[in-house]
Amino acid sequence: MEALAQAPLDYLEQLEFIRKQRSSLTPWEGAGVLLPLYFSEEEKRDSERWGQYVVLLNKRSKRVQQAGDLCAPGGGIHPVLDRISQQVLQVGLLPWARGLAFDRARQRGKTVYKKILFFLGNALRESWEEIRLSPFNVEFLGPLESYRLQSRRWIIFPVVGRVKRAWQNKLSPEVDKIIAIPLPTFFLPESYAFYSLEVPRELIVQGIPSPWEFPCLVYNADGEEEILWGATYMILRAFLRIVFDQPLPSPDGRRVIHRPLISTYLSGDEET
Repeated sequence: MEALAQAPLDYLEQLEFIRKQRSSLTPWEGAGVLLPLYFSEEEKRDSERWGQYVVLLNKRSKRVQQAGDLCAPGGGIHPVLDRISQQVLQVGLLPWARGLAFDRARQRGKTVYKKILFFLGNALRESWEEIRLSPFNVEFLGPLESYRLQSRRWIIFPVVGRVKRAWQNKLSPEVDKIIAIPLPTFFLPESYAFYSLEVPRELIVQGIPSPWEFPCLVYNADGEEEILWGATYMILRAFLRIVFDQPLPSPDGRRVIHRPLISTYLSGDEET
């Protein structure tokens, strides 16, 4: 919490950018996301808890844009519901809406604090809608700097939270499954590679290069190779750099994963 509280935050600047772009032909939008950390308990010894922290990510279903990608729960702004959530959090009547992280966020100033609460409320609402993660089951740890998603002209406003206990999830049609990646995975050089996507002609004409290449993290989940890349990859690495005092590995080019990019990647497939 202290490390996140001391990190730079650009919410006001990015929201002003969105405001100025509203009248353009290609306006930008904002979206809140929650990075949910969870202590996965493996065994108990002498009343002590043993296990490791994992980050819980959604694997997007074929019904939505960017199908198959791993992402943090979250999504676009609902002006009415998210403002109500912000006001409820700001009043502080709920016991879980208090604590060190809220105090540190408040010290950033009244205007910034309100925007942090707005995107926290946004992310918590989306987490409930996507995976039935209750807001009462999340401990707020702090905000992260925004990230611009060029392919959708979205600016992502991330917040970090700790999931306090296991829950009975219920996935929305947008989510195929939940992938739990242990945090130590991010510090293993063998976890990294380059992701090379072969882009179909209908997307090349929209300006996407082929091959489309990115650094990525590879994680084996129940025998299936899951690829974390793009915005969520970058946001998670930014978080880890803030809270851990050790460098993160990067792909060295010796491992390249080649896969085709589906033609409905940017549009989604409503018929599936």
